[in-house]
Amino acid sequence: MLAAAAQAAEGRAAGARRRSGIMDWRASISFLLSQEQVQKELKLNEEQTGKVKQMVQKLREEMREQWTSLREITDQEKRSAKMAELGDQMNRKARTQLQDVISREQMRRLYQIRMQIRGPVYTLNGKRSATRLKLTDEQRKKLAEIDKGLQQKVSEAIKGLRGLSQEERGKRFAELGKLRQKADQDALKLLTAEQKEAFEKMQGKKFELQMRRPGA
Repeated sequence: MLAAAAQAAEGRAAGARRRSGIMDWRASISFLLSQEQVQKELKLNEEQTGKVKQMVQKLREEMREQWTSLREITDQEKRSAKMAELGDQMNRKARTQLQDVISREQMRRLYQIRMQIRGPVYTLNGKRSATRLKLTDEQRKKLAEIDKGLQQKVSEAIKGLRGLSQEERGKRFAELGKLRQKADQDALKLLTAEQKEAFEKMQGKKFELQMRRPGA
């Protein structure tokens, strides 16, 4: 019964995330690969860097029409859900094409970086993490509840962004950042000492993505 409840909770949380369109764009494979800092961390050679740039550019061109069509969706919730769907689609294509471009070790490091940017809540709710860390049904259930609660709060917050000034938007996003930080902390508290150690190893060496403004 508990296992079924945990799986159902995970499904509801994942569904809420897709409907709200909550996905950190910095964690998209194409964005990460477009960053020189990430390319250096992966130790891409000149040939690989060239192929990666071509791949990212081609993917963006393929998806451009679909991204543009989002403007026609006036309902914020539906638009966000479609945005998340397109993001997932782009990531799947990138994963497939990368197999012939970078090594398994480089792919592993890319996913470690992506895991760090996504954060504990999102990562721990994935089936792969749950299996590797041997999370109990009770842990999975509680993690899914934290995830779902976060997505609901974020979804509610972004609905009113359109009418806000730039300054007000900045404050709103700062508040959302604090909500996510609190959820990540709550998620980590559910892990045992051994699981926390294993989770840190899964993420590899600490990586801080330096965001730069265009032209900076």
